[in-house]
Amino acid sequence: MKFKKVKVKDEASILTKRTKGEKILYGIVFGVFTIYSIILLYPLLYLLINSFQDPYTYLMNRVDGGHSAFELPSEWKFGNYLDAFKLSFADSLGKPIYMSQMFFNSLWYCTFAVGGQVLMSCFTGYIMSKYEFKGRGVIYALAIFSMTIPVVGTTGALFKLVNELNIYNSPLFLISVSLGGWGFNFMVMYGFFQNVSWSYAEAVFLDGGGHFSAFFKVMLPQAKMSIVTLVIVSFIQSWNNYLTPLLYLPDFPTIASGMYKLKLTATRDSNMPFYYAGLMVSAIPVVVLYGCFSDVIMKNFSVGGLKG
Repeated sequence: MKFKKVKVKDEASILTKRTKGEKILYGIVFGVFTIYSIILLYPLLYLLINSFQDPYTYLMNRVDGGHSAFELPSEWKFGNYLDAFKLSFADSLGKPIYMSQMFFNSLWYCTFAVGGQVLMSCFTGYIMSKYEFKGRGVIYALAIFSMTIPVVGTTGALFKLVNELNIYNSPLFLISVSLGGWGFNFMVMYGFFQNVSWSYAEAVFLDGGGHFSAFFKVMLPQAKMSIVTLVIVSFIQSWNNYLTPLLYLPDFPTIASGMYKLKLTATRDSNMPFYYAGLMVSAIPVVVLYGCFSDVIMKNFSVGGLKG
């Protein structure tokens, strides 16, 4: 009897050797992401070049139409970045709001939003994953279902609720909505704590500690890297969020919502290079943060969620 020799594929070879089909697939993926990268870099390059243009020259070049949008300035106006901080618009009381105030608003906005969301998601994720109580399944189902509702579907109800609670155009609105503890952050922390052995908490109980000590001294420190990653991601989202401050905090504009409003002012006053300079400045914190911590995000994100 002859036995057919079965060729065993070396598992390590998938990292160094690829089939013809895999090479074609990777080539297509590489091409798609290359085009996507160019699309993302196109407006950034446009902003960077034209942020150094003279406002009058920029306007004439756009009217003339014979100049390239990426034409280098004949005279580089580095002062545009200082003049960008002079851009302003009036609040409901007629008081001018400048970019420096918008940056300050962005800082406290991100502090409360990120701190509240991440901290409360740690609480809810831990409780929902480690404790059995009546209604636990219903609460979890509602938390998942709420994530499927589009934002536009709840805007009207939320706007009415905010007015009824008398927290419209007040920092109390941000504090209130940041203490929900649900959404994406909840799912991440729920998945993390579900994979942490309960024996750690039992060891604390044997030593005379309580649930408070088990959570803050044993469980939470193990989630340190996951929490850092969520803080970074949440900060970037909050910094770029212009719709929420625009709708509910009109007199406390962040840099994102403020630059959205300043577009009309810059267009009317023909100060588009100043506006472009402001946009570049507003993007610096996000770019620096992501550049410094991108490796942390990539190491902690996996196919199934976040690693501990």
